[in-house]
Amino acid sequence: MSPTANAIGQAIFIRTGVPDYAEVSLPFQTLEEMMHVCSNPHPGLTLERVVIFTLSDGQPCALTLGFISASKGVRTDCFPAAETH
Repeated sequence: MSPTANAIGQAIFIRTGVPDYAEVSLPFQTLEEMMHVCSNPHPGLTLERVVIFTLSDGQPCALTLGFISASKGVRTDCFPAAETH
């Protein structure tokens, strides 16, 4: 994964509407932008992890926050709708 120029991080989403595991990366440059990207709904996407980049003593470092997703790689349209009474 190569970070976008000037980004401090990326929110990595998985696409839930496709049969294969597919990632979508949304870069952010500020913490406020990270909160906006991660807290707003993205139809067909589930947040999987957030990666934050920095330089420490001239060495690149990254912090990855991962989330467990029950829908990882599962098509949401494969399950019949629940019956309501």
